Amino acid sequence: MLAGALLWALPGPAATVLEDLASARDLICSFDKSGPVRVPRPLQRPDDDLMVIIEGIGVEPGSASVTSSRGIGARSARVYASDTGVHIVEDVNDSVIVTTVLACETWKGDDERGKCRRFSAVVAWHFDRTVHRNPDRSFLGLPGSSYSGHCEPWNLE
Repeated sequence: MLAGALLWALPGPAATVLEDLASARDLICSFDKSGPVRVPRPLQRPDDDLMVIIEGIGVEPGSASVTSSRGIGARSARVYASDTGVHIVEDVNDSVIVTTVLACETWKGDDERGKCRRFSAVVAWHFDRTVHRNPDRSFLGLPGSSYSGHCEPWNLE
């Protein structure tokens, strides 16, 4: 019941994305470096630069579990919905890794009333721990050195 009240109080787009993420519960995400300097085409690798698995969204309000191809094992994370999207924040020593799910890109079915099959997303690793108090300000203040990509529900059914 508390989760429903929380969703009701959130801004429109963020509430919708959070509802879709909670419905998906588990995501698999792939990202490419979008930083200030792109690798020239002949040197680009066909593989993704980063893979992230996010589990348990919506199971416990405000929390999830994150596993990354750049780390060992799952880590707990906090989930914040805001005007810019849904931020999944992992604390790593004095820094944070923030996966921000921005919006639904592809819907299952003919209209936007179905299930979201693919979300646009970005990942950034930085030292602005105020992300826990104001995720939008932190997100909008990031340099262009994040990773961009997409997330898909683990179970597409």
